[in-house]
Order: sequence, then C-alpha cells, then structure tokens
Amino acid sequence: MLTTIAKLARMGNEIIIVNCEEGVLSGSRENVLKETLQVFHRGTPEWGPYPPVRPDRVVRRMVRNMVDYKSVHGNKDYKRIKTFIGVPEEYAKEISKEYKFKKSGDLVHNRYVKLGDMCRQIGAKW
Repeated sequence: MLTTIAKLARMGNEIIIVNCEEGVLSGSRENVLKETLQVFHRGTPEWGPYPPVRPDRVVRRMVRNMVDYKSVHGNKDYKRIKTFIGVPEEYAKEISKEYKFKKSGDLVHNRYVKLGDMCRQIGAKW
C-alpha cells in the first residue's frame, strides 16, 4: 500500500491517508514487536534516536523512507502526504474510494498485526 502512495506522491498528487491505526503489518506479532523494539533500544533516551510512536507518524516515516526526502523534489513530494488517525471532519466528504486496499478482516492468515495494536504495545496514546 505505501509503495503505491509513494509513487502517487512522486507524480505530484496530494495524498491524504486516514485511519492509519487500521493499517496492517505482515509478520507474526512477536517478530513485528521485536523488530520495532530494536529501534527503541538503539540509543539512549537523552540522545536519541526518537522513533515515532503514533500510527499516523509511523506511516509517514515509512513513506518518507520510500521518497528521496533529502532532495528538493523529494521534500516537496513528502510534504504532499498527510496522515491522520481516524477521519477528520474536514476530509470526511472529500475522501474518494479510488484506491481500495485490503482490510485486515479480508486477510485469511493470522500472520499480521494491526498498526494501532503495535503502537499501543510500544506506548502510544491517542
């Protein structure tokens, strides 16, 4: 899903991502949590790194890694992407169903974790 969003942003489209907490990470719950906690244990609380904890910021960071955000054009592409937890009132009527992605209920196997659940386990509060 995020690779498609990064490509659309590179083409110059304004991207609005809602319900970031409903996103799905592939892999077993133990492996996803272990990989996420490795990022938090890399540094110290005083010196960082300070990884994002909220689902909307995690999604934005994932897309940032797919876009060349350090260049001028990539930074403009990155600024076109907006992420939200839930659906804000100002965008509720504007949301198009142009790109429909699979919902977590459509997945047959049990090797996935919702992004909101993973963020709550690492301490997110929203």
